[in-house]
Amino acid sequence: MDTYRFLEHTADMGIEATAASLEGLFVQAARALNEMIFGQELFGGSESLQIDVSGEDLGDLLVRWLTELLYLIETDYFVASRFMIDTLTPYRLQARVAGERLHPDNMHAVREVKAITYHRLDVTSSSRGWRAQVYVDL
Repeated sequence: MDTYRFLEHTADMGIEATAASLEGLFVQAARALNEMIFGQELFGGSESLQIDVSGEDLGDLLVRWLTELLYLIETDYFVASRFMIDTLTPYRLQARVAGERLHPDNMHAVREVKAITYHRLDVTSSSRGWRAQVYVDL
């Protein structure tokens, strides 16, 4: 079953995501980031964007994926709500995301995420699927 949960840390907050597939893992991590920032608020999907990120390995790729989503929130006020992974290798991710652009006054964040970090970063596979752990700087 594809899920995520939050991990406690003194100055940061972590995400632990699990999924049957690698694509599902990246989607769950993205959903967790949205909930971490906005709580249970739901967003529409009237606009689509392409995302293309490269990384040194799966861990680095996950950090860069989440960093790109955070960048879209912070600079374009775009909150992705649906994630369609088109290509995913250990070094590259191409995805289409659907979401909505919000007016800065309507960005009701429950917490501010400053950055996605490499602290305690872990992406592993097992016979039960995939698991990732990533921490963010609050």
